[in-house]
Amino acid sequence: MGTLAQTIPGALRTPWAQGPQALDPPAHDHTPSSQMTAFARVLGAAARRDFAGHADLHAFSVAEFRVFWGEFLQWCRGPLGISGDADPVCVGDSCEHAQFFPQLRLNFADSLLNLEVAGADAPAVRECHADGASRVLTRGELRAQVAALAQQLAALGVQPGDRVAAVMRNDARAVAFALAVVALGATLSTAAPDMGLQALLDRFEPLQPKVLAAHLAAHPSDAGVPLADKVAALAERIGGLQFLVRLDEGTLPGGASLATHGFDELARGDPGAFDWPRFAFNHPLFVMFSSGTTGRPKCIVHGSGGSLLEHVKEHRLHTDLRPGERMYFHTSCGWMMWNWQLSALASGVEIVTYDGPIDAVDRLWQLVAREQVAVFGTSPGYLKMCEEAAVEPAALGLGALRAVLSTGAVLHDAQFRWLRAHAKDVPVQSISGGTDILGCFVLGHPDLPVHEGEAQCRSLALDVQAWQDGRPVEGTAGHLVCANPFPSRPLGFFGDDDGSQFHAAYFAQNPGVWTHGDLIEISAHGGARMHGRADGVINVRGTKFWPGEIYRVLAGIPGIVDAMVVERRHDEPQVVALLVLAPGVTLDAELASRVRRDIGTALSAAHVPDLVLDVPALPVTHNGKASEAAARSAVNGVAPSNLQALRNPECLRAIADHPGLQAPAAAPAANVDLSLTGRLASLWARHFGLAQIGPDDNFFELGGNSLLATRLLRDVRALTGCTLPLSALLQAPTVARLAAMVEAQAPQPSPVLACLRDGQGAPLFLVHGVSGTVMECWSMVQALRTGRPVWGLQAPGVDGEAPPPRLVEELAAAYVANIRTLQHHGPYAICGHSFGGLVAYEMARQIAEAGDTVDPLVLLDPYLHGTLGMPTRILEALQRMARMPVGKAWAYLRTRMARMAGPPRRPSDGYNLPPAQARVWDALVGAMGQYRPLPYAGPVLLVHALDKLPGHPNPVPAWRGLVGDRLRVVELPGEHMDLVGIHARRVAAFLDEGLGAVRG
Repeated sequence: MGTLAQTIPGALRTPWAQGPQALDPPAHDHTPSSQMTAFARVLGAAARRDFAGHADLHAFSVAEFRVFWGEFLQWCRGPLGISGDADPVCVGDSCEHAQFFPQLRLNFADSLLNLEVAGADAPAVRECHADGASRVLTRGELRAQVAALAQQLAALGVQPGDRVAAVMRNDARAVAFALAVVALGATLSTAAPDMGLQALLDRFEPLQPKVLAAHLAAHPSDAGVPLADKVAALAERIGGLQFLVRLDEGTLPGGASLATHGFDELARGDPGAFDWPRFAFNHPLFVMFSSGTTGRPKCIVHGSGGSLLEHVKEHRLHTDLRPGERMYFHTSCGWMMWNWQLSALASGVEIVTYDGPIDAVDRLWQLVAREQVAVFGTSPGYLKMCEEAAVEPAALGLGALRAVLSTGAVLHDAQFRWLRAHAKDVPVQSISGGTDILGCFVLGHPDLPVHEGEAQCRSLALDVQAWQDGRPVEGTAGHLVCANPFPSRPLGFFGDDDGSQFHAAYFAQNPGVWTHGDLIEISAHGGARMHGRADGVINVRGTKFWPGEIYRVLAGIPGIVDAMVVERRHDEPQVVALLVLAPGVTLDAELASRVRRDIGTALSAAHVPDLVLDVPALPVTHNGKASEAAARSAVNGVAPSNLQALRNPECLRAIADHPGLQAPAAAPAANVDLSLTGRLASLWARHFGLAQIGPDDNFFELGGNSLLATRLLRDVRALTGCTLPLSALLQAPTVARLAAMVEAQAPQPSPVLACLRDGQGAPLFLVHGVSGTVMECWSMVQALRTGRPVWGLQAPGVDGEAPPPRLVEELAAAYVANIRTLQHHGPYAICGHSFGGLVAYEMARQIAEAGDTVDPLVLLDPYLHGTLGMPTRILEALQRMARMPVGKAWAYLRTRMARMAGPPRRPSDGYNLPPAQARVWDALVGAMGQYRPLPYAGPVLLVHALDKLPGHPNPVPAWRGLVGDRLRVVELPGEHMDLVGIHARRVAAFLDEGLGAVRG
């Protein structure tokens, strides 16, 4: 690992021989069109000076921050409805204690919804959903809705100063409710639905909110505890709640006693009865949450006026947002970027919300293209995912896009280039600040060039510097500080009456100067390069959290003695869990899987570690305090700065040298298993994120699927030169068996037929679904008790070596020919899942036509497409709507209409499939739509999932019409895929029954 020195890591010193590459051509500061230019002229006239460029402007704004803020207020206050005397601008010179504009009064929601910057008919919120449906609220409609909600909330007893907590999806109702709360002068705190119960309690319980608001209805993408159950448990644990506001049509589970009021009920209030009261400039607005470095997350109180002015400055000057422009920032209501985007309403911007999953890699780019977004905000993690998947956003048509903003982590140099090359040649603006200030320290500039890896500039009037040892440094990374007062500095921590915790968090390290906790490097041309967090807080994929939240979960897992969770700054940021295990306990696949599952259930998917590693010890100081900073340095392969302070510095080498952290070596070390089995085991370990994989570990039992199989076999080809189809993993699902297959140079497994299980007698033939593989049926195959062999049929083209099939009849004929190479005559045993049921049926029909038999024929929930006419489909849809609440029925109708009017979608969209598998998926769905089955005279067992596929009629009557009395139907609770998932054993039992009744 080399000599460990007590210095800031050399990796953070990034002098450039010729400076970082400028992606934009040289540009003159303050081109006539930008709002930055317009305000610079106003400020220059007031100060009686001409600014030579942005550096000169920024220097003045910092040195004369009172002049800057006074002039900026005068420049923008008219439409914002701010009243009172602007003098004094700031009382006090210390960042910790200064107060801005003590004579001003405003209503934050009124300022955002003013009808001067944009009229009542101007769009305000565009609500988008996963199914492509959207709706728009105008400023007038949103303002009236907010006033009605506020009037009703006031009638229910909500008063200025009350705390309101909300667990919300990112939709228009969340926007309206949030603005109604702050319009009353109450203080709002929000969280996202995917957070675990304990994480919600840690944030909301200290506030003792009077009101809790929540979305309750389940979404298809939800995971873990049902949202309504989670909210009910949250409400039960929070003392002093007076009522719950339901933000959708969902309901609390039976037994919940809390009084509830529906959004629609409250929205029927009288907008004219609400008078939009004004409050002090520093009236509490939002309570945001720290990551909880010293315990539970701290409750950070932000003021109305400071948040408003800072956001208007960032939106209008730094982002050049204008009335009528459309902005979408991918966020949830648990991240400060949701509040930041909300404030863009004050500038007349139409904000876009999206409450669905990223079920296709290019899902967000599709939204940007479809909704004609001008400014798109995202994260480096999403951009990295797009790059790795070879997404080409430019092909979607991004005509309206003029800027991309990125935050939540460090945006690396190559990602700037990828965006410009593959999305659109527009400014890429890296922005950074945080929940602590509810804004940005460094961000974009409409007139400056973009340099790779850098934010374009520091925020106006914020004296952002890099400090080491209490003084500024240049040309290297240092702690990010802000050395002057600024209006958006938080008011303090809730419950911290004497301000001691607030002082310790931000001002103890450098008295009077805000110390943020990030590492920053200021470039010679005024840009800023971020180097991540300077403490133990995890900051990955746009989510900051304290590792203690994870430690509480790990404490409940037997066999784990101690744990530490740190961030690894790899190609993309990773969460690494370091575990010290009890004697005799090993970190096997089962324990690693439980760690991930328990963390995701208790907290959220963002908390789940990317790597779970077992280590002999964790670093501690001489007084026994754990040193996350030292562990993080070891994980990142850099020298820790506190080596001398450690009681056990030798443990750092064991961490840094852990096999799970090592890249593939060009020349393997002597003690590394150089056998093919050993090299394949290392390859599998990297793909599964495990430190070690045994030769007999099973790909499917480890959680492997067809997508991972594609990636793994691609790397096997790179390692060995051997090209294997997906069916290889079905026949050789362990490291040892796959190695034996490669070493023996055996004939490659058939791309169509794959032996899933050996046995005696006539085989059971299992036909794939629309994925083209039978991998999803692995659990069911393993549950079979029959002694017969089991063979899987996989679609031609799934490995990319052949064109995908187009007709069910042709596919069935090819499969019949294939199975006859193994079994020359009947009776044949055939089973097909989903689409495979159609193929299995057609195979049986063709075999019968040839004078042979099939017994048993088992169909696992196949749907007959194209057999129902449009009138029947319309009738089914009307019947479905009749069972829905009115609001949901109209939403369903709008969704269906939007799909009919929108651009055509590929069937594989949303499944994140490799190109070859996507082509097969699309082809098989097309074949399903064209298939018109003919009657079959043999017996059929149909296993049907009671929860029908959305948008499809019940398939049982159609099958009964084809097969008549020879059809036996078994119905199981649950959904379509549950038949090969949670019901795999029950389905296997039905197969065993059918196979046992027929002599093999």
